[in-house]
Amino acid sequence: QRKPEVEAPPQPQAESQPLKKRPKPKVEAPLEPGWRRLVRRFCCGQDERRASANQKMHVIPATYCGITGQQLNELAEEVASKFTGAKENPSVYVVVDEIIKPKCKSDAVSYAVLKNAEGLDCSTFVTHAWFEPFLEFVGALMEYFGAGFYRRVFWICFTANPQTWADSELNTWLGPSPWRSAFAEAIKHCQEFVVVRNRNGNIYTRLWCVAEVVYVIAYTNTDVTIIGEMPPRTRATGGGIGVGADCSKKSDLDSLRGAIEYTTREKGWSDDFLSSLIAQIIQAAPGTVLKRQ
Repeated sequence: QRKPEVEAPPQPQAESQPLKKRPKPKVEAPLEPGWRRLVRRFCCGQDERRASANQKMHVIPATYCGITGQQLNELAEEVASKFTGAKENPSVYVVVDEIIKPKCKSDAVSYAVLKNAEGLDCSTFVTHAWFEPFLEFVGALMEYFGAGFYRRVFWICFTANPQTWADSELNTWLGPSPWRSAFAEAIKHCQEFVVVRNRNGNIYTRLWCVAEVVYVIAYTNTDVTIIGEMPPRTRATGGGIGVGADCSKKSDLDSLRGAIEYTTREKGWSDDFLSSLIAQIIQAAPGTVLKRQ
């Protein structure tokens, strides 16, 4: 049988040649005009049979999966209206399951892309734990940034990543390793790194939170801003904190711990460097900024 002809991806052009003169790859699904610029940059050679919804997530780079403070505030208003009485101020887990997933299921995109179809360039990476009360999380950001909150563009994992995808698809989106994941790309790209603590527990019992602070300290010069309250008498060190932390997907444990241990060796950090860093963040007053330069 004759093999179908496949159009070769466009050859690189000289930087001086305008982008509009580059040949456009063929795609089956029609895309909005604003997408085509990004298709040329990020989708050449990808499987053209991919569903258009999944194609949107692959077209938009991780660093453009942002949500504005205004959009986050609107989500908080919806949460406050939906969950009342004994159910008020639910955790992020509940908000994702009962609001974000149903909204995003039919389009198979992240909440950030659902709200911003062409993507928004992120400026502020937010690290946090899903067991936090959602309204407390939004309130901490709003209180710290003040009037600047509403127009700021945040990278937040539960809005940036597609929550309805199967694990196999999500793993492709996140990347082959923690240090090449969407999280790492966003941390490296953003000008701000904000740690949002909460009154429900120690975020550094969650391994992704540990990995994120390791990456920002090891591979960027970005300042670390610490906001939010901690529970009284929170342990700063010990079992289940730092490298010994846990994560929701057991398949992530080995890769995250391996990445953290590799960086510790690569940077020549002492055995207590990471535990001291985590203790400093846990014990800091809200609004503390760890200066890197």
